[in-house]
Amino acid sequence: MMAIETNRLLLRNYRMTDFEDITKYFSDEEVSKYEDFYPMSEEQVRNIITEWKDMDNRLVAELKSEQNVIGSVGYWIDDEGHYCIDYDFNPRYCGKGYATEASNALVHYLFESVGISAIYGDCDVQNVSSWKLLERLGFQRVRKLDNQSYKNDEIGNPILISTFLYELDKAKYNISNKKI
Repeated sequence: MMAIETNRLLLRNYRMTDFEDITKYFSDEEVSKYEDFYPMSEEQVRNIITEWKDMDNRLVAELKSEQNVIGSVGYWIDDEGHYCIDYDFNPRYCGKGYATEASNALVHYLFESVGISAIYGDCDVQNVSSWKLLERLGFQRVRKLDNQSYKNDEIGNPILISTFLYELDKAKYNISNKKI
């Protein structure tokens, strides 16, 4: 089981007891707008928790002062072997630096404990909050990719968007200067 502690957050594995907190943001249209999912039903949230609860690359962000889950961070390895990060947070907690704190802790973990040399992130070009977060973390925009698709419309056709691809190289990331 995984646990990463920051000043205000505990990043840890999913638990079924997190259901209500996770439902608040995974069922939110604002959260799903730029993601590969639509607002989730309660059944879909239960299924995600069941699937992810034993996965160390999928973590919730628990606000220690309130002991509730306010978001999620994670990573996956793409077909080319690149480590890629993602994050979703309850809009009620946005603008307070929690996503930056959680993502920075995950980046630190990946560089120091996993020992990788680069991390990638991508987001819809219209998702300004997301690409600004990546830039705050030190990610560099690599390029814009057109005709990308994260999800399909109601009849199954891909919804085409443009995305920004970002990269963070360990050699350019000054871990000693990053507060977590």
